[in-house]
This record gives sequence, C-alpha cells and structure tokens, in this order.
Amino acid sequence: MSDRPVDEIRKSSANALKMVYYVILGLAIAAALHKTFVKSDSFIGFQCFSQDNLDRLFLLLALVFTICRFVNGASLHLDMPSKKRFKLLFDFIAFFLQASFFYLMALSLDKPVTFSLLFGLMLLFDAIWLILLRITKYIEEPYMTVNQWLLSDCIIIIALFLIYKIDTTMVSIWSVVAILAVATIATTLDYYSNKDFYFPSSSPK
Repeated sequence: MSDRPVDEIRKSSANALKMVYYVILGLAIAAALHKTFVKSDSFIGFQCFSQDNLDRLFLLLALVFTICRFVNGASLHLDMPSKKRFKLLFDFIAFFLQASFFYLMALSLDKPVTFSLLFGLMLLFDAIWLILLRITKYIEEPYMTVNQWLLSDCIIIIALFLIYKIDTTMVSIWSVVAILAVATIATTLDYYSNKDFYFPSSSPK
C-alpha cells in the first residue's frame, strides 16, 4: 500500500484519465480539420468555402462548439473531490466512450446523416450516464447544472430527429446549417446558464 495520501493518488488518477480523454479529443479535432481543409494531402485554401465543402465546414464548427462545452464540463467533473472509491473507473469508461463518439463524428463530416446519428447517440449515452450518476449519488456537480445538461441533451436529440424527418437524406445545406445552429445555441445556453459553474467569480458575494 502506498504511503501517499489518498487524495493525492486520486488526483493523479484523475489527471491520467484527463490526458487520455484530451488525446482522443485532440485526435478527433485533428481528423475533422484534415477532412475539412485537406484534399489529396494538400491544403485546399479558399476552396473550403465552396458549395461542395460547406457541409464539412459547418459540421466542423458544430463539432468544435460541442467539444468545447463537453471538455469544459468533463474537466471540472474530474476535478471535483469525491470519496466514492470507484468514481474514476466509471468516469474513465464514460469519457472514453464519449471521446470515441466525437472521433467517429469527426470522421463523418462528409456524411451528415451519420454525423447526426452519432451526435444523437452520444447525447443519449451522456443523458443515461448523468441519470445513473444521479441515482447512485456519484455526481458532485450542482443539481441545476446537471438538470440543464440533461435538458440540453434531450432537446438536441429531438431537434436532430426533426431535422432528419424533414430531410431524411440531409442533402440540403439547410439541414447542416440547422445542425450547426442547434449546436451553437446549446453551447451558448450551457455557458450562460452555468457561468458560475464554469467561470466562478473570485469576488466575494
């Protein structure tokens, strides 16, 4: 048994988990950038704004906006002190799967239907995970923040389903614009609703 304090060991384990999570998300962003801006191993320049490439560009933005808020919340979640012995193990499984979804989404920028399906499945998994954490009392975040995350997951899943029902092939650029709008609004509302959680004020109240 190590003589190191338990809190120090847990912090080291959390940092190791965060590194794995960050690496996979970094690979996802790199894959998305390559898929959007590189063709035949060359940078496409202003052709990225061509009509043929706009769907990739808009989905790239939707992916990055979503990753930003998820990685922010995940980092704070992992930094929360907890006495639950197996919390980090559950976190590792959940965040590895979540990051894997993001990576697969990055590979699907040229396939809006597949991107939307993976997006919806990732949010469904996230919602189920949050509910399980709530039931088992393995979550330390404020209830209002967790409730907002759950509500956001459900609303985005419904929005993605409606977009698909309107345009099942998603060949229209407006379907991709709608996905970007949903992701942008979700990120903006998340940061606004939980600003005290993400960016707490240092001034006394």
